[in-house]
Amino acid sequence: MLIRLEIENFAVISHAVLEPENGLNVISGETGAGKSLLIDAIDLILGGKASKNLIRTGEDNAYVEAVFDISDSDSDQLREMLSDSGIDTSDDQLIISRRISRDGKSLARVNGRTVVLAVLKVISSFLVNIHGQHDTQKIFDESSHVEMLDSFGGDELRPYIDSYTALLSEYKEIVLDIRRLSAMPSSLEGRKEYLQFAIKEISDAGFYEGEEEELVTKNRSFKLLEKNASILSEADELINSDDSRGYNVIDRIRGCTTAFEKLLSSDDSYKEITDKLKSLLADAESISGDISDIASGSSYSREEADLITSRLGLLYDLKSKYSCNGISELNAFRYKAEDELNDLKESADLLVNLRKRRSEVESELLNAAEALTAQRRIYAVRLSEKISDQLHDLEMPKAVFGVDFVRRSKERFFSAHGIDDVIFVFTANPGEDSKSLASTASGGEASRIMLAVKCILSGADPVSTLIFDEIDTGVSGRASGAIANKLHMISRSHQVLCVTHTSQIAAAADHNFLIAKTSDKDSTKASVTCLDPESKIIEVSRLLSGSVSDESVDLAKKLVEEFS
Repeated sequence: MLIRLEIENFAVISHAVLEPENGLNVISGETGAGKSLLIDAIDLILGGKASKNLIRTGEDNAYVEAVFDISDSDSDQLREMLSDSGIDTSDDQLIISRRISRDGKSLARVNGRTVVLAVLKVISSFLVNIHGQHDTQKIFDESSHVEMLDSFGGDELRPYIDSYTALLSEYKEIVLDIRRLSAMPSSLEGRKEYLQFAIKEISDAGFYEGEEEELVTKNRSFKLLEKNASILSEADELINSDDSRGYNVIDRIRGCTTAFEKLLSSDDSYKEITDKLKSLLADAESISGDISDIASGSSYSREEADLITSRLGLLYDLKSKYSCNGISELNAFRYKAEDELNDLKESADLLVNLRKRRSEVESELLNAAEALTAQRRIYAVRLSEKISDQLHDLEMPKAVFGVDFVRRSKERFFSAHGIDDVIFVFTANPGEDSKSLASTASGGEASRIMLAVKCILSGADPVSTLIFDEIDTGVSGRASGAIANKLHMISRSHQVLCVTHTSQIAAAADHNFLIAKTSDKDSTKASVTCLDPESKIIEVSRLLSGSVSDESVDLAKKLVEEFS
């Protein structure tokens, strides 16, 4: 339910606050005062088109904010969407705002969270329905007529709808399976050979989950070992390789040591250097042995490294060949290939069985569709009678509302709703053929038809707030009174907001709001005022006669009392 609407710098409205309540809320005012601006503001909240022309002259932006109480909403779909959008509704309130700027930009928020218009439109569709004198919503949309009839039928129709829907789902699955099998390559043997080769190649490879990571880790380790082995080999070569005379580094040190030992035998001054050479010789021999031990003890294996490289190469080839991102996808491809191969092997028998089952389900589906249509026809008669009665109450005594069933063509036989298109038809005068609503109803008739339908189907409408924008346009005084009664009836189960220029609807209101416009040489302003009982009488009086007099006031009081 809408509990507050605040508008700033919107067209001629500088600042206004509307706080509608339960029941029938009526908005009236002089012609041109801007009554429909309130509806335009709400339309903006519902995700309507934002135009910079709506911004008040001299201002940089316009702002509209609406507060909704959703404590009575039992729509799981709405709650789920709000939750998915990260919108907190713990206090059972939705605060929706739109700001439009001179640069054409528009910002929408729900409970402080920015949302795109597509999300806003879906959210708001659960909150408000706006109906105008040129309403183009469900009542004139033939594709929605079957849903409206089903809403009228309610729980009594549900088993028939569910039965048809379940069979339709099974039928579609069978048809898709037949198409899939029938669309297989004409060269089935070639396809079988390809699948068999792929299955064998992937199976023989035998890759298991996590193996790729293990191979990559081992490959990196072996590359490091290979690099270290190369360095050790180079070091061993440097210390142990012979020169052109057949001497290595140790031989040279040993020879040098022997030479100094000879010198030492005759001269003690060579002792220090001789000792150093002996130590160097011992260290060199030890280092040479250590290097040889390390090199021979390395865990690096060229054969194992080659095996890992080869296995990784095989994995990368298979991933590329079968367009897979990893071992899990590669194995999944194999399983899918096995399923397809089995299907191919059994395709002939499977197609025969599927076509047989399709024939059986098609027969069951046709019976379910006929049963559903038969039940719908029963409720179509009741709906036609009820809406026709409502139209009679609305000063259309000769009008007849009807529901036609048109059998669908064979190529589009089974739809989501059945085998018949449901179309609402209407005739205003006896003897005339009934025609579709959109092609027959005039502006005034359309308003009353829409209201009659709402009266009958309002109980099935999950949207809590209904807004009617001057739906009394083009109707007589007596018809306006009838419309007022219908609006009053609908407002017992829904919050209703109605913009009107007729006294009867204003008199029927539970809550009245007056929009007035004032001008000076520099600017024009519009304001919204909630009327007290006395002010309501004055406004009804003005609507009755165009002015306020003792006679019109007395008449207004009587009119208000009629709806009390």
